[in-house]
Amino acid sequence: MKVNILHLYHDIMNLYGEYGNISILKKHLTDQGASVKVDTLSINDKIDFSKYNLIYIGEGTERSEMACLDHLINYKEELNDYIENYGFMLLTGNSYEMLGASIDGKEAVNTFSFTTNFIKSRNVSDVIYESEFVKDDLVGFINNMSNVEGNIYPLAKVKFGLGENISNKSDGIKYKNVYGTHLIGPFLVKNPSFLKYFIKELLSSIDSEFVYKDIVYKEEEDSYKITLSELNKRKDSQ
Repeated sequence: MKVNILHLYHDIMNLYGEYGNISILKKHLTDQGASVKVDTLSINDKIDFSKYNLIYIGEGTERSEMACLDHLINYKEELNDYIENYGFMLLTGNSYEMLGASIDGKEAVNTFSFTTNFIKSRNVSDVIYESEFVKDDLVGFINNMSNVEGNIYPLAKVKFGLGENISNKSDGIKYKNVYGTHLIGPFLVKNPSFLKYFIKELLSSIDSEFVYKDIVYKEEEDSYKITLSELNKRKDSQ
């Protein structure tokens, strides 16, 4: 089975080592017997979304985000067709904000009706989230200068820390095969349960007869347990 991945804006949306998400994805997909090809494209390149099984975009500065939006909006129709036809996307950090209706008053891709506005202070927080489709809590870190409003397809609910704005207790996007979260640093490395779920979904979409090999990655599991335990201690002390 061959998996074609596009790491889009790899050079300027990679603020917190987000390439680690691609590295661990490639490792786990290969362990499942897949042949993985990763292309890297950026704001001076042409995009053909139909060539890819998965599109990944990571976290960047607000300036980088807006520069990428100037490029991505030229592919608005093609990208929305890709999404509606169940193409897979993974967006971490502020990158999923580009799929909303606007960012700070500037027109965005408009896949979704939510809006994003920049704020003067940073939202910085360790977090614990819960989602309906992964049994384990999600853990991680957010660091952004934006508030997302009007999101009706949240990925997760906030159990500890901040979400996509200072008052809303939710974060991210889950729509068809689009997964977005403000979690950074890198998200997949920190959340082995989500990684396993995501790989199952992705490979099953390519081959309906795919059977997941239940491989134990002890270091990843141990790291997750330690992180969750420490964050729960902080949550319980509040």
